[in-house]
Amino acid sequence: MRVPSSRHSTAITTEPCRTIPRLPKKVEQVAEASPPVPLLVLEDISVFFGTRKAVDGVSLQVVSRQIGALVGPNGAGKTTILKAVAGLLRPSAGRILFDGAPIESLPVWEIVERGVVYVPEGMRVFPEMSVLENLEIGAYLNRKAIPTLLEMIFHILPELRAKRDVRAGILSGGQQRMVTLARGLMSGARLILLDDPFQELSPKVFRRFSDLFQSLKEAGITLLIAGQHVRRILQMADTACLIEEGRIALSGRGSDLLQNPRLRQSLFGVGASSSTVFHLPAALF
Repeated sequence: MRVPSSRHSTAITTEPCRTIPRLPKKVEQVAEASPPVPLLVLEDISVFFGTRKAVDGVSLQVVSRQIGALVGPNGAGKTTILKAVAGLLRPSAGRILFDGAPIESLPVWEIVERGVVYVPEGMRVFPEMSVLENLEIGAYLNRKAIPTLLEMIFHILPELRAKRDVRAGILSGGQQRMVTLARGLMSGARLILLDDPFQELSPKVFRRFSDLFQSLKEAGITLLIAGQHVRRILQMADTACLIEEGRIALSGRGSDLLQNPRLRQSLFGVGASSSTVFHLPAALF
């Protein structure tokens, strides 16, 4: 994620895009090569809830085939930014470009059709339907591609291949979360917007999802993750932004933000000395 210079941001230098391994030949067409950089651009967007400005002049860029992250206190505007990109909220000002084309005024279905998928916090499966039927619903705009998309899903998530005929409602919580993510992928997503994807996951499933997000990146899919599990999100993020009161306070490599005193001050109201680290909530940091 690159942030253009603005009065609301303090930028840290980012790394160049890395070389990504290609998918197996049969599923390459699901993640066709995107323009180098950037895939997603936000230009000075603002979003209001009534008279309250929830997002205030945010400008950022998400690089193709990388993991970007949005972190910050509750109510800072992270989810609002994701929803604006997904078309669920309309910016009152600014532009949102996906693959070079403006999308801020498009309906949700057309944004999905172009390859942008939002996976909200707490998204649920259809419990009485099988795993396979849940996945097929995700391809409602792309029915002809279902066999190829399923091959990609089962390549990345072999757990679901074994459960394809099982009723989704009897799966474990972590497996159900995999189904909801895979359902989003079935649209042929090129950019996935993930809102707090680690919420209420056990440590074991947590690690599985961290590995999964890296696999999606290697498969050519771009991710933008917002959430409260700051350390884990920033450890996997190529680039990230700290959001405060609807504005970008810091941006740069995830590892750089993780070590920045401003991050700790913003989230916990403490300094960055080693003596304070042990008092930070373990679930978040």
